[in-house]
Amino acid sequence: MVMKVKGILLSVASVLVMSLSPLTNMFSLSTIDPMVASFYSSLFSALFCLLFLGIRKKRLALVNDKRIYLLGVTNSIGVVCQYFSLFMLGPIAFGLIGRFYIIFSLALAVFILREKIKSSSYFPIVICILGSFLVVNTGSSNNHMMGIMLGLLYTFLFALTNLLAKKLVDRIDSSIILFYNQIISTVLIGAFIWMTRGDYKVFFAGESLLFIVIAAFCSGFLGIILFYESIKYIKFSVANLIRSLNPVIVFVYSYPFFPIEITAKFIAGSVMIVVSVIWLNLKQE
Repeated sequence: MVMKVKGILLSVASVLVMSLSPLTNMFSLSTIDPMVASFYSSLFSALFCLLFLGIRKKRLALVNDKRIYLLGVTNSIGVVCQYFSLFMLGPIAFGLIGRFYIIFSLALAVFILREKIKSSSYFPIVICILGSFLVVNTGSSNNHMMGIMLGLLYTFLFALTNLLAKKLVDRIDSSIILFYNQIISTVLIGAFIWMTRGDYKVFFAGESLLFIVIAAFCSGFLGIILFYESIKYIKFSVANLIRSLNPVIVFVYSYPFFPIEITAKFIAGSVMIVVSVIWLNLKQE
């Protein structure tokens, strides 16, 4: 019982920490280009991973597997989509759109891993989709169709990246996979910025760098570590149920700084998304 409580507390701590990143990233985007923010997010996440490997006295081995490089490509595109979507939608709507992760994860599991999905899961999937339409059509000027599309693409790529990682984690330390993931993303995004902008001054982040470092630490490192620790003591499905509260926590953190019009449609859509995600997690147990 004590171990279960410990796992729940660790999982809650993970959500509380990771839910800070949309807010801190939004602060950084007030003075920095989303593409440059993506570069620094990947860079600092890689540095935190490297530091963690050093603390654990793990040797950084060369991984000779093409899938880890594909993983870096999908992650780099996903990170860029994430920042542009956040910039266009704001942290609250972005947090809700991010709950599509479980739907994309289920779809990839069916089509790539050939896993079977329960027929009872189709209804909450439909509810989640309908709820998203209500959330992104609340009349706010920040809710752009491009932001929604990029948010969905980011969520899909995030699910695909985790699927690729799952195929590697049995024989490669998760910290090493995470490091490769972030360092490849850093190189690819940095090279793209250099080729398209052609001026090193574009990398100057100023005060925004502090917010990006905080977001990278919370979301790219500490939040994930806390989540990994939590699933040692509780079921994976229980941990995911707790993570389903992410948009609620993001709303609490973000509303004082980035208020949006709270309409009946927005409330209904938000409830539909959160309930459907919890329902889906219960169905997969």
